[in-house]
Amino acid sequence: MNSRSNNCRFIGFLVALLTAWTLLLASGSVMAGSVKWEALSNTEQSVLKAFQGEWGSLPDKTQSALRRWAAKPAAERAKIKQRFGDWKRLSQPQQQNVVKQLKRYRAMSAEQKARIRQWHEWVKKLPEAERKKLREQWSGMNDAERRAYMKALQGKYGKR
Repeated sequence: MNSRSNNCRFIGFLVALLTAWTLLLASGSVMAGSVKWEALSNTEQSVLKAFQGEWGSLPDKTQSALRRWAAKPAAERAKIKQRFGDWKRLSQPQQQNVVKQLKRYRAMSAEQKARIRQWHEWVKKLPEAERKKLREQWSGMNDAERRAYMKALQGKYGKR
């Protein structure tokens, strides 16, 4: 996978991660407070066994965050670990570019964000070969070329 497609993929990941983190923080009061290791469920202990020795010394917020992590389905935890690994494999300049793009996205109006989400949903419906071509060419295009390319795609596959 090239760095351009990684950037697009990780922008989506970071938006999803920040959304999930916000939701987790909002629900944090449910699990607030220090909990003894023995009071954790078997599932929590199994998922969090790497923290057993230091559990009692962890701050309440950290314990709560770890318990929320343990409460996630195994498939979701695996997906998050995979994406985090992908993030760590990006070079520092690539990571900085993703962070910059995420800040730009956050500053957008709700309407602009909705248009971007609509565009991504439409692109997901394109044939794989067309999506690959789009990923490879998009970042090398200027705005006029992008508009022309989008118009051609919409003519071929229908409006979004």
